[in-house]
Amino acid sequence: MIWLSFLLLATGIALLVGASKVAISNLVAISEKRGLRKSILSLLLVASSTSLPELAVAVNAIALGNMDVSLGDILGSNIADVAFIIGVSLIVASIDKSKTTKAALTEEDKNEFRTGLMWVSITLLLLLYLQTAGNIIGLLLLVLFFIHSFNLFRGRKEDEESNFEEPKDRRIVKEFTLTLAGILGVIAGARLAVESAVEIATFFGVPASIIGATLIAFGTSLPEFTVDIRAAYAGFMEIVMGDIVGSCFLNSTLILGILLLFTPSRANFVVLSDLILFSVTSNIVLWYLMETGNMGRRGGLILLMIYIINLLSLLGILVIRPL
Repeated sequence: MIWLSFLLLATGIALLVGASKVAISNLVAISEKRGLRKSILSLLLVASSTSLPELAVAVNAIALGNMDVSLGDILGSNIADVAFIIGVSLIVASIDKSKTTKAALTEEDKNEFRTGLMWVSITLLLLLYLQTAGNIIGLLLLVLFFIHSFNLFRGRKEDEESNFEEPKDRRIVKEFTLTLAGILGVIAGARLAVESAVEIATFFGVPASIIGATLIAFGTSLPEFTVDIRAAYAGFMEIVMGDIVGSCFLNSTLILGILLLFTPSRANFVVLSDLILFSVTSNIVLWYLMETGNMGRRGGLILLMIYIINLLSLLGILVIRPL
């Protein structure tokens, strides 16, 4: 019954909004109690959690022996994360002039984000250069993920020790539990929203190919979207950047690595060249905006324009021909 789908859609959206508020408020509380940078905490914790939908799609693709949907989801999610979510977040953050993103992004944070964007872009371009990839490349991607994650965690520990000050209250069990509960609520809300949206679209005769190419990629990015928009509105742009850069790196290494390693067939990245180039272009533009200090409304509009062009190209409305 279509009315039930609308009811589930409304429930999913409400759960997204409420759970994201719980996750962000407790995440900030943890960082303040432990003296950690919010950017690192979001790179390590939030990004891993909000990327669970992409991981679920990849696991289903492995079980079915068909990786095409998951490959499109990974690349489409990367574009949506950088171009759409950060674009909207920059606009939202610029609403209140007292919460400037320039003040939130320290040079230390920018270095972490630059490194993550660099690895994502290099990885995708190498895959496009190789044209096809299989189990060995999947294993190498997993190695890259664990090496970078170890270095990130080690850097966080050194930073924590060098700036150690005994906080007044080190008990974070409650905040940590509520943060995880909030993230799980966001993921559950995203699943409800996506599944009901697909049912509504199917009921009204929207082609299945368009649903898969747009709703699945955007739907698996809903956890990042709801968490990051609320963080941006609260003035914590470092949480937004940490989550998005971490999610893109995790998608392009861990999740893609698992998909390639456990799927018998080889992936053809030539047919995904447009998505790869849009993803890399988004990363380069975001890098440029950070370097020039244009992390405001104008930068957000530029990123949104890239996402709209990508969407029009994906739907066949806009055909981009090589020079």
